[in-house]
This record gives sequence, C-alpha cells and structure tokens, in this order.
Amino acid sequence: MTIATPDRIKVLWFLPTHGDSRYLGTSEGGRAVDLPYLAQVAQAADAIGYYGALLPTGRSCEDSWVVA
Repeated sequence: MTIATPDRIKVLWFLPTHGDSRYLGTSEGGRAVDLPYLAQVAQAADAIGYYGALLPTGRSCEDSWVVA
C-alpha cells in the first residue's frame, strides 16, 4: 500500500488583526494594528514562502471580510 505525500508541506501564517505582542493574551509590549502593518506581515510571509495566511475571527478581532 502506497500513501501519496505532497512534495512540500503547506504552512500558513496568521494576520494579527487584534494586535500583536510578544506574549499571547496580553497587550504587554504590544503593537497597534493598522493597514501598513498587516501588509508588512502578509508580504513577509509571502516572501519567505508561506503557503497563505489565516485571518482570525471572533468578537475581539476585526471582521475578516474587511481585512481580506
């Protein structure tokens, strides 16, 4: 029995639409989110070969349809 495997693993990054900080769940050392910052994160993920980006959803996040 042979199992087909992809040539490459498809790794995704995420866009921090609710802010970005060093520590999860806190704003300590946080960075505010604006369009230029989200563009910078997306372009960096693309430049180093990530397959795509995930958009978080929930009450505390910007609407993912607006960000997309």
